Amino acid sequence: MKIGILTQWYDPEPGPAALPGVLARELVRRGHEVTVLTGFPNYPTGKIADGYKVSAKSREKLDGVDVTRTFLLPQHGRSGIGRIANYLSFGMSAALFGRSAFRDIDVLWVNYSPITVAIPMWLQKLTRGTPIVCEVADLWPDTMLVSGLSGSQKVASVAGPILKAWTNAMYRSSESIVHIAKGVGSILVARKVPASKIHYVPKPADEVHFNTEGSQLRTEFDITDDQIVILYAGSMGTAQGLDSLIAAMGQIDSRNIRLIMAGSGTEEESLRRQASVDGRIQFIGRQPMEQMTDLLATADIAYVGLADHPLSHVTMPSKTQSILASGKAVLVAASGDVADVIEEAKAGFAVKPGDTVAIAHALEQATAIGRDGLAAQGLAGRKYYEQTFSLSATTDAIEQILLDACKKDKISKALGPIRPEDIDQLAALHRQAFPGYFLSRLGDSFLRQFYRGFLGDPSALTCVARDNSGNVLGAAVGSADPNGFFGRLLRRRWLGFALASLRHALSAPNEMPRLFRAVTYRGDSSGPIPGALLSSIFVAPAGQGKGIGKDLLDAWVREARASKVPKAYLSTDSEENDQVRHFYESNDWSLDRMYSTREGRSMAQYSYELSADVQLSDKFGSKIPETEQ
Repeated sequence: MKIGILTQWYDPEPGPAALPGVLARELVRRGHEVTVLTGFPNYPTGKIADGYKVSAKSREKLDGVDVTRTFLLPQHGRSGIGRIANYLSFGMSAALFGRSAFRDIDVLWVNYSPITVAIPMWLQKLTRGTPIVCEVADLWPDTMLVSGLSGSQKVASVAGPILKAWTNAMYRSSESIVHIAKGVGSILVARKVPASKIHYVPKPADEVHFNTEGSQLRTEFDITDDQIVILYAGSMGTAQGLDSLIAAMGQIDSRNIRLIMAGSGTEEESLRRQASVDGRIQFIGRQPMEQMTDLLATADIAYVGLADHPLSHVTMPSKTQSILASGKAVLVAASGDVADVIEEAKAGFAVKPGDTVAIAHALEQATAIGRDGLAAQGLAGRKYYEQTFSLSATTDAIEQILLDACKKDKISKALGPIRPEDIDQLAALHRQAFPGYFLSRLGDSFLRQFYRGFLGDPSALTCVARDNSGNVLGAAVGSADPNGFFGRLLRRRWLGFALASLRHALSAPNEMPRLFRAVTYRGDSSGPIPGALLSSIFVAPAGQGKGIGKDLLDAWVREARASKVPKAYLSTDSEENDQVRHFYESNDWSLDRMYSTREGRSMAQYSYELSADVQLSDKFGSKIPETEQ
């Protein structure tokens, strides 16, 4: 498959921002072509990473992955306005500058946090009909309530209905929804997401850096062999509730325990002040990813904390998998999904969030069972990780979801020439696509004669889209020699046309000249047409929004080019038909002239240069209101 990944976060950003890269590399290793559209790396400091400079757009190749980066405003502080500017700037620039990255993909994987990625996601869906698989990593807009950003709760309360409508629209636009915490599934169902769309696939760890092969740093940190080391590594914000951990350490008298705090965040300074009188607590700042393997090897138990909030029940911090993959015991101060994992894996201790007394008691228990007891819990956690969270297992599931999404939406690719068994469906769908138009008023019998005329004619250029059951989803028909084609059509099928149009001729004899012109339609040209004519193109309602219109037009142009004629022509209504005209113009059809039919219908004639090596544009998709030619 050709897989696109849309994510604001990507290498060399650390922590959870590194996980899209983990997936991309594994998909490449499995033989897929992967293209990533992302921003310039600035997480978690809000400063652009070394070696990068913000511009409108840049491209690079990382570990076999084609990476396109577009502009964003670097920001990762406590300012809600600044963070919104960061999110919105990437969403807008990705839509404006990044579309070429996903020109030929089969399916798009979207990391939907932040939800401003919907802007390029919807544009891709609208213009190219690409099937979407949307990954719900952080549940929006709920996550704003626990973000700790200034003004975020006010924004969430005021804009909540808009944000919910926004995310619901993202769900509707996606073929599949993937969530990484079990509890989120029931929330999505409650928000009217079809259960058939929803898949639980947890996140793996970055197994290059989180494994059991690290070297201990106890000597460097002046830690004795008998001391228990508890490690916290990650963001230090309000959502993590780390003040409870610092307070719990103050309730323990034992000098046989050490706490190492690695990372930074909006609450770091406050936590440092809180811990300043306790010499057992050491802050070491943000560490490079390469150091994490050894840091976890140094620890006996690692800490995962979440502030007490309803959302924490359905949150799975990515550090949980990282700790389990490293074979370390876990102390979780949270409830819900993450606590359930630790208890099920028998990999440590789970206590209520914010409960200082319970956290202190768990630390005392860890001290009591000693380093050997904690090591046994860590081994149990590692086994659970391999069975549940491993990169191999999770990518197996994602790969199948992506493949299924392609199968659901690839009906537009089942293209082929017109067949006898298509005729009845083509006639019915033509009338459905062009209600009230003249040919439709002549009825199915007339239209069946019209479409049968393309069967076996040497100049016919036809392309029909079908689903897996053979149902017609759209068609484009025309001729490389319209001057001869319509003459042959009338000679071969005159009796069928006469019988099919008899009722209309009797009821409206004054329309007989128009009926004759309908049979011999040549694009309303007053003379011979020096090229191919696209007589009709339409997409059935069941095929709308899947890129079928563009696929049909592209395929028909290829057929016309193969016939060695210099140009192709078509005519369409010129008034109240802006979307259709934009569709042709966006696909490099040029407006030749405006004219009126004998009945006073305003028309626009377009042409396409077939002799030149012109690539069809992707600027508009197939969900267009079709017009009768």
